[in-house]
Amino acid sequence: MDATRFKELWNEMRKELQDNDGGDWSKEARAWAVSVGLIEGNGTEINGEPNYMWADILTREQMAVLLYRFAKLMGKV
Repeated sequence: MDATRFKELWNEMRKELQDNDGGDWSKEARAWAVSVGLIEGNGTEINGEPNYMWADILTREQMAVLLYRFAKLMGKV
C-alpha cells in the first residue's frame, strides 16, 4: 500500500467518526462541555445541530484549545 492509498483509507475511516454519535455514558459530560463553551463543533451541521464529531481523533491543537477554554472558565487566563 502506498501513502496515497493509506490517506484515502484513513479519511474514509474518519468519516465514520465525524458525526454526532455519542455513548449514553458520556451524555451528561458532553452536554456540559457544549453548554459552557468547551466544545463548539466543526462549523458544519447535522440535522440542524453543530457537528461535534464526538468519536473523532483529538489533535494536540484541539486539546490546547480545550485547555485554554477551560482555563478561561476557571479565571486563569
